[in-house]
Amino acid sequence: MIGKQIKGTGFRGCLNYVLGKKDATLIGGTMCGQTPEELAAEFAIARQLRPNLKVAVFHATLSVGSTEKLEDSEENDQRWLAIAANYMKAMEFDNNQYAVVKHSDTEHDHIHIVASRICLDGGVVDDSWDYYKSQETIRQLERNYNLETVTPSWETDKRAQTTGEHRQLKSKGNKSVRVQLQDLIDEVTQDNPSMPEFVERLQQQAVEVQVGLTRTGFSKGISYNLDEVALSGTQLGKAYTFSGLQKHRGVSYDKGRDNALIEALMQPQHLAIAPSEAEENELESSQSELVATLSATANELESSQSELETTTPAIPATANELELQLSILPERDETQWQKVRSHLAVEYSLPLELLNLLHSHSWLYAGSEKAVFTARTLDGEARFAFVLDERGNFTTTHPLSSEAAFWVATTGEIERAVIACNPIEALSILLIEQENNQDNSATAPPTIYLGIERASQLPRQFLQELDSVIIALAENYQLARNALALLPNAELVNPQSSWNDIWIQLIEQEEQNIQPNNQPYKQRIQDIELD
Repeated sequence: MIGKQIKGTGFRGCLNYVLGKKDATLIGGTMCGQTPEELAAEFAIARQLRPNLKVAVFHATLSVGSTEKLEDSEENDQRWLAIAANYMKAMEFDNNQYAVVKHSDTEHDHIHIVASRICLDGGVVDDSWDYYKSQETIRQLERNYNLETVTPSWETDKRAQTTGEHRQLKSKGNKSVRVQLQDLIDEVTQDNPSMPEFVERLQQQAVEVQVGLTRTGFSKGISYNLDEVALSGTQLGKAYTFSGLQKHRGVSYDKGRDNALIEALMQPQHLAIAPSEAEENELESSQSELVATLSATANELESSQSELETTTPAIPATANELELQLSILPERDETQWQKVRSHLAVEYSLPLELLNLLHSHSWLYAGSEKAVFTARTLDGEARFAFVLDERGNFTTTHPLSSEAAFWVATTGEIERAVIACNPIEALSILLIEQENNQDNSATAPPTIYLGIERASQLPRQFLQELDSVIIALAENYQLARNALALLPNAELVNPQSSWNDIWIQLIEQEEQNIQPNNQPYKQRIQDIELD
């Protein structure tokens, strides 16, 4: 059985989704309502017990194998209700409202459980480590109900052999390149090597390895080439991606320790397979750029804490950056910065520390009387700008043809991405999550928050390497659909209102209890890194 959990802010939108599907059937739960409207009204009654709790919705999906659907639909419904009741009790929702909806629109029989995290006695179900708790519960339910163990695609760390690969091995005794690479990687990682040691060992086995590292310290992925067959880590399986090697194969990686060594190993003399002349020229050019920026990058990383606290606008680091900024970004007008900053703080409730931080790195500035948010690649290269006028409308300058977005990230090796439809929405989600994590005493994994205008601006390869990608494009269904087409394994979250509206409501509720000031955000803002 496969289980998935999503937490949200709005019951009505979630109920509209689960009950609006073709062949959706409300089969039970602990509530009386039969329609989304009636159920939402019931949930609202309990919500009054904890009016300040924003993330009140718990939405779980439980799915069994396609061969396990029972012939008798009534018997099947009863089995699902028993499973749902046992699941919710194990997840500590035994004193909560929840509704169980069965879907029959796929080959896998499955149910959706929409529940309130607010207990009927006014308590709140702790959501810390709920993913791991859910997995343990599901394994126990499989044993109790004699269900088949179905491994979800996102948990599979090694891609299984295809029918063609099985046939090739059986008839000719030859392993495919994909299987050969998997076996080689499994062999060279047995003693938990460092990332440079891992790369060098594969090179000694005639495997060309390419690791994409940005100037800002992110990994854009890893790929392998054996016998002139090139495969990405994703094509081999989750355990063979850059992050998967660390989590599933015990390869250690430290940016400060390893990046220079990895870059040196990428040089032509270290490659087991000689590149073509064109490829060599391109590689040498890329290496020169990386070497030129390595020292500056190391200094930036070492002094990141002091940089995050500065409020002095930074001058572009190089003449090239200045030239690029002048050519594609609106002209700066520092005399209007205080006015623009005040507008963003008052109208959108964005903390002054965060605005100053963005401004100090030139990712936000005043253009005439408008706020200008810089869209850039993961390497930090400015490509276009989001321009916000005083009426709250965003327009964009003509973008260069490359993957670029407005983005900020929390410190650490990025494991998760959240995609929003503009910079204000991206910043609002970041602030909401930090506030909720503080309320729940939880720590979110290092996350990158992106604001985009078009799905083509997404850094696809980088996002495909991450454990979790959330498409949170509120009120922009078409853009969400386009993004999901590029990232089919992403999770779709669609609140009833904009994320900034949710953030403002959260701030207004807090201001009823404490005097408004930005000091509570200072420590959390220090955990944000921009380059």
